[in-house]
Amino acid sequence: MKNTKFQAVIMAGAMAASALSSVSVFAEQTTSEAETESVVESKEESTEGKFVLEYPEDMQELGYTDPIVLDEVPERVVSLSTAPVLALYELGVNLVGIPNSMVVTWPEDLKESTETVSFSVMSPDDFDYESVVDLDPDLVLLAYNGADTAGKTLESLGIPVYYLYAGHTVPYESIVGQTNALIDAFAVDEESKEAGEKIQARFEALDKNVEAAKEAFEGKSVMVLQSSGDAHYIQTENGTLGSMAKMIGFENVYTNDQSSMVQLDYEQALDYDPDIVMCVGAEDAEGHKELMETAFAQNPEYWNSIPAIAEGRVLYLPVSYVSTAGINVVDCINELIGTVADFYGIEVETISVDEDASEEGTSEAVSEDAEESTSEAETK
Repeated sequence: MKNTKFQAVIMAGAMAASALSSVSVFAEQTTSEAETESVVESKEESTEGKFVLEYPEDMQELGYTDPIVLDEVPERVVSLSTAPVLALYELGVNLVGIPNSMVVTWPEDLKESTETVSFSVMSPDDFDYESVVDLDPDLVLLAYNGADTAGKTLESLGIPVYYLYAGHTVPYESIVGQTNALIDAFAVDEESKEAGEKIQARFEALDKNVEAAKEAFEGKSVMVLQSSGDAHYIQTENGTLGSMAKMIGFENVYTNDQSSMVQLDYEQALDYDPDIVMCVGAEDAEGHKELMETAFAQNPEYWNSIPAIAEGRVLYLPVSYVSTAGINVVDCINELIGTVADFYGIEVETISVDEDASEEGTSEAVSEDAEESTSEAETK
């Protein structure tokens, strides 16, 4: 009997302790949730009415989680990267400094109203910081791989710096994410909001065009050559042009998990039998065609051992396909679809990406200059 009473007391105590523990855990969770909500509310209150430029997902994964918060929308912006320039220009942002570019031609009015700033993350010690300071910027945009050099120096001078996922090859998804972040921040009035919607509409149209291209080019293979003088390199599906070819349905004959582009292994290349060869370099399409045809003619025995080259199944593309430059990638991919469609003599149903048009059309609607970029029709 005594044991039974004792056990009952113990059980009652245990149940009480358990109840208290549950209440305690619940209280801790409630407190934690309340604290989180408080932090969120505090953050919203602290940024209310201010300019907020968030980082896209890929940059947050690199540790850039805190947005740029300024009291007012920047009125003097310097971009040391080509990536955001065209999007900012279309959004009506006042750009006072932009970089030189071999890849994209800046609009004439932008070139006339903006200072050109020479900067390379590969040689930051040679950078003239005074040239940026003299522009009196209230925001500088810089590729993240320059954060420890130019970024630190500019920040030490009290200049806000926003870092970008930028470089020789940037995934299409990253370009979309970065552009959307810029639109969210800089679309502050009806005109800029309309401009942002037009940019996003072009991305949406491109996504549909890519799906149509995949269906048309399915099962075809490609070898991507990037050349400069006598030096020839081969790209994987992760290279700039290689990734665009993959997007529209081509399978790359060359794979390499370590690098997106390496010097061409001449012996190994003899084993490749692509349906088409895409060539790109630092020239326009005609200039690169001349360079490559000269190379082919100097060593015909070797190059003609690759059937696609021997049979003229070669596309020569301009310098804009060497590296990405923000929203310029939309035009590049659309034009590539048109160029390839013309080469094969087929039609790809596409959506026009012209600013004032939205009707559907064929590949000609997105590639007015496609014929100039293909090889001679007789070689087909």
